[in-house]
Amino acid sequence: MSVSQEVLYRKWRPASFGDVAGQDPITGTLRNAVAAGTPAHAYLFTGPRGTGKTSTGRILAKAVNCIAPIEGEPDDACESCRAFNEGRALDLIELDAASNRGIDEVRALRESVGYAPNAATYKVYLVDEVHMLTDAAFNALLKTLEEPPGHVIFVLATTEPHRIPPTISSRCQRFDFRRIALSATVERLHVIAAREGIEVAEGGMELIARQAGGSLRDAVNLLDQLAAYHGRSLDIEAVQRGLGLVVDDRAAQLARAAVERDLPAGLALLAAVRDDGIEVRAFVREVVQTLRTLLMLRAGAREELELSEGQLAELTPLAESASASDIVAALSALGEIDFAGDNYDALPAEIAFAAHAVGLPAERDALTQPAAAPAAPATPPAAQPREPHAERPPRARQPRSQPQPPQPRAEPVPAPATPARAASTSGGRRPPRRPPPPDEGQVSPELAALRGQHDAVREAARERHRVAGALLSSRCEFKSFEGDRVEIGFQSQLLVEKALGDPEVLEVLRDAVGGVAGRPVDVVPVVWEALQRSPPPPQQRAADAAPPAAAEAPPVASAPAPAASGGHLVEEALKLGAVPVEE
Repeated sequence: MSVSQEVLYRKWRPASFGDVAGQDPITGTLRNAVAAGTPAHAYLFTGPRGTGKTSTGRILAKAVNCIAPIEGEPDDACESCRAFNEGRALDLIELDAASNRGIDEVRALRESVGYAPNAATYKVYLVDEVHMLTDAAFNALLKTLEEPPGHVIFVLATTEPHRIPPTISSRCQRFDFRRIALSATVERLHVIAAREGIEVAEGGMELIARQAGGSLRDAVNLLDQLAAYHGRSLDIEAVQRGLGLVVDDRAAQLARAAVERDLPAGLALLAAVRDDGIEVRAFVREVVQTLRTLLMLRAGAREELELSEGQLAELTPLAESASASDIVAALSALGEIDFAGDNYDALPAEIAFAAHAVGLPAERDALTQPAAAPAAPATPPAAQPREPHAERPPRARQPRSQPQPPQPRAEPVPAPATPARAASTSGGRRPPRRPPPPDEGQVSPELAALRGQHDAVREAARERHRVAGALLSSRCEFKSFEGDRVEIGFQSQLLVEKALGDPEVLEVLRDAVGGVAGRPVDVVPVVWEALQRSPPPPQQRAADAAPPAAAEAPPVASAPAPAASGGHLVEEALKLGAVPVEE
């Protein structure tokens, strides 16, 4: 004899607006509309999975057809409510747009809309995952959705509202379902567990709710799964094991090693975890959660954590001894590890921890530490001439905040033949030395740091879009950096139009600058007339400073002059900053 067992999330699906957890503004509005007898003809329910969109649509269909609603709530006693509760109501038509997404299905829906309800007051069409409809299906639905018969209500539910055409969403009352708060999820779990006879140790419901991530359906499923495996009495260890949480003192130890940048201790802990057969990805997730707790404690948000006395006693001393910047750096390093599908491979975690411990991310965070900007040296850089082929010093040591005007050379410097040939025939792509930006007074440390990262911005843009990389390779410079607005100055209006004329190019420039700046920014290309008066690139200055005798040297030794011919392609390349090379 087979026994049908209904899963808990279906058994305890909300039956009234009051049973919907964590969506009080939405359920209150719908309840008032039902009580006043003024429901809208179309609703759009959006939000993450498991937050009550479909359940609220069913409750709305039951409430508007209830014979004697009580303050907008269905009474669950009339024949109409019983039909809806038992799943035999003919006037609730549910469609799955993921499997009925074509124009033929929508045409069939349009034909059925004209028929009167079978037994209720309203026919309610509940279309789930409506974003899966094709463009043709949306167009076919549009007129019916705009002017449906008076006995029809549409409820469209989706997890991806950005894929809904504006012509559809503008004809609906939109309600955005938010992720359910931890307290509301725990409260609902306690109600379900009490009625099902499931006992959960103190703190267990909070662990289940956190693992569900704001989805009540996931939380109820986890409770059902734990009860099926461990029985109706769940202690805290059973909950932790069932959820796959790594309860290990080494998580707190690795968090301490990350904050203190203790490389030997961190690598030893990761190796031990791997050798014990523990899932490294889950272990690192626990470490990140511990670091987050430390950051919250350091910021004084202890009451938001809901920690036990033992956890507070263990983590508070470390939170008080560590700086917020160290905790944030550790979170950033360990929170972005890509395990590439192998959750037991410790190598990605070891690489990320080692890079953090030895300080490799320091250059990436340079823009977040303006105080570390280098001071101007006592002797101007122009007083220390370098050979044209000399290596550039590290970018962090260049005092970009105080540019100097060009100064005439004391002695003529002929263009050497050998280094020029070597540069043109070498396999590497070495960018030309950039002249200093125009001097317009004091420059903020943030702008100076961004100018120092010009090459990094250019390479990031070139990897995504060829034109964006070419624009940043031209004679341009970061003009200003105020708030979240970055102006890039170009020599000519032509280059500005190229940047503004292609939205994809502008997006690549915005992402490249924002990636180096460490936050989203708005990039605005402008014409900077000061660039037209600024000195030319070093190669051209060397050619201009060469004595007349240099013209008698062999052709291979002379500095290459810009080509005056070669067609429009060469001219456009020169405008974008290309430098001619020897043949």
